Amino acid sequence: PTFEPIWTAVRQTWRQSTQVQRAVVQTVKTIVADVLGAPCSEYDLLFTSNTTEAINLVAESASTGVEPGAKPVVVNTLLEHNSNELPWRMIPGATLVRLPMDSEGFVNPSELEALLRTYNERGEYGGKRVRLVAVSGASNVLGVFNNLAEIGRIAHRYGARLLVDAAQLVAHRKVAMERTGIDYLAFSAHKAYAPFGTGVLLARKGLLNFSPDRMERIRSSGEENVGGIAALGKALVLLQRIGLDVIQEEERALTARALRGMGRVPGLRIYGIANPTSSAFVHKGGVIPFDMKGVISHTVARELAARGGIGVRSGCHCAHLTVKRMLGVPSWAERLQGVILTGIRRLELPGVVRVSLGIENGEEDVDTLIHMLGGIARQPKGGSPGKKVRQQLDEFSEVAVQRVYC
Repeated sequence: PTFEPIWTAVRQTWRQSTQVQRAVVQTVKTIVADVLGAPCSEYDLLFTSNTTEAINLVAESASTGVEPGAKPVVVNTLLEHNSNELPWRMIPGATLVRLPMDSEGFVNPSELEALLRTYNERGEYGGKRVRLVAVSGASNVLGVFNNLAEIGRIAHRYGARLLVDAAQLVAHRKVAMERTGIDYLAFSAHKAYAPFGTGVLLARKGLLNFSPDRMERIRSSGEENVGGIAALGKALVLLQRIGLDVIQEEERALTARALRGMGRVPGLRIYGIANPTSSAFVHKGGVIPFDMKGVISHTVARELAARGGIGVRSGCHCAHLTVKRMLGVPSWAERLQGVILTGIRRLELPGVVRVSLGIENGEEDVDTLIHMLGGIARQPKGGSPGKKVRQQLDEFSEVAVQRVYC
């Protein structure tokens, strides 16, 4: 029921005239700007296909704006999704510097300030200057929210801009771009309960360095998916009606319940913040990464799906630097993995399982997860759900088919 109005918005929009569809696009721009605290008078808004394209556009803009002889530096962190890491490697002549994270996934603002002072105030690296600080608003692996207001304050103090990958942020915490000092922000609709295929890039006016023709092509291509844009607008309206403060409180309660229960499962190790009584817990969202002793992460994911119909993700979650840092993978082992994968494409490498809690989850879902994890932990090595689970899956499939055609 929560998501039905979103799909209705898609169907209704595709049936409208071109004129009405254009009006829908403009309305959703206003909704996005209002929700994210980004006044239309101060920010440009472009629709894209997803977060990845949005960040690549900023990297492309930065590439065309590099002056001859300039030595730009981009500051990143070890917490990033590949979407907010790989594009910065492509800027001609640019240097990418990564800030470390602590064991819970937090970046130390003092380390950022020291780095900016070294480059931009003291000039200890010659002509190199930090032009951009690009960080995730919320980690897609560890689920922590770093202090964006403090990061933005420090970046601006030393003449740098702040870009936030808000893919995991927008649907879970209130965002105030102008007040926080965010210069660029990118996110995907599918991370905010709308369909795949739509993303957003917000940038302070004057920062995107594109020719008028190029800008128009970017704008028009992004606005072709009018159904996806309409769905995003509706999803954001629904999130506002529920209240992000309500969502935050509910996610916090469910996350605490999950952490307490998972902490009692034999052989299960939680990464990052594992104690709901920790002072840092208020800065954690509903994402819990873990592994189980003696069971590969992909196997745990398959078992949860087969036993309880629980959908989780496993592996490195497109954040390989983060996961390798968490698991303590040495550089020699990383190189060896690369060599092995050239010959064995389907090899299952180490990783972690990630549980993500959303607005339709409840205490019963959390308790089912804990119960199923306990069953996996007690399962004899080499065992599997076997025939009973296959029968359950067949029965589930039959019920699903009946819902569609009967």
